[in-house]
Amino acid sequence: MDKNRLHTLIQKYIDQTATPAEQEELNNWYRQHNEDAEWEYLSAEAEERAGKDILQHLNRHIGQTAQPPVRRMRLYAGLAAACITALAITAWWLTSGDSHIGQPVADLNIATAAQTDENKFVVLPDSSTVILRPGSHIAYHDTHKTRELTLEGEAYFDIRHRAEQPFVIHTGKVKTTVMGTTFNIKAYSRDSVTVSVITGSVKVSDAQNHTAILHSRQEAVYDITTNLKKQEQPLAEGTIAWTKADMQFQDMPYAQLAERLSRRYDVNISFKNPALEKCPITGRFSGTETLKEVLDVLSQTMGTTYTMQGHQVELDGSGCF
Repeated sequence: MDKNRLHTLIQKYIDQTATPAEQEELNNWYRQHNEDAEWEYLSAEAEERAGKDILQHLNRHIGQTAQPPVRRMRLYAGLAAACITALAITAWWLTSGDSHIGQPVADLNIATAAQTDENKFVVLPDSSTVILRPGSHIAYHDTHKTRELTLEGEAYFDIRHRAEQPFVIHTGKVKTTVMGTTFNIKAYSRDSVTVSVITGSVKVSDAQNHTAILHSRQEAVYDITTNLKKQEQPLAEGTIAWTKADMQFQDMPYAQLAERLSRRYDVNISFKNPALEKCPITGRFSGTETLKEVLDVLSQTMGTTYTMQGHQVELDGSGCF
């Protein structure tokens, strides 16, 4: 498991947003690194002790003040140990070699080819999601105080709210600050940027310190000749129609759709029953759904089932008539 994937699983576990499959992936990682792990339920006292161990370890290695968890969750002993061990490794990455406390916790660089037909669904280390249009590129950095992302191209964002850690997006000479909302940014040129808010609100500013506060269904346009301007008319319908362009299909063979979903969500999809591969399938999605949401709908439509283990997905069913 690479560093970015491990950090993502750790962060999701801490945020209590990890799916059962992701928890099991973290469990499996721990099994591979500790053959002596015991697999039994923790008592309430052991849970509290494990949580304190994690906090103490972070305080020692990262030097940050952490608050004890308010809610207890029923954990496997191995999963709790995995989190402690994984957090220790994360701290070691931050403090070993030429690294210093205060440097980004997580770096993520993703680019999409302009020639592809599929958008790219990206889950950031903070569990926020980004849909990248073909030919676009993002670079994400977590600096403890802020979450920083640089965009070239066009992307749709659904940002997780963190009151103590704003999310800042840099696009050429425009900076967009958001706490938690959904919005679209088009920035194919440093001299022309459009920020469109779907829900919530954001603050947009340019290099000349012109500022615009945008709320739901509002838009601001930056142009090098006119600077930043908030549009008077409501957000046009179809602003984010591109997000669903690759998720509208008619009588597509299931195997072809599986290949598309594999590229879009960065997973490997296989068929337990090969008879499913040629079954025609029709669907209409918004393009903002998670892979699980898509598979749930497809399973109901086709009368099939699926299993998901990390980046591996297996589809099964009786075939089509």
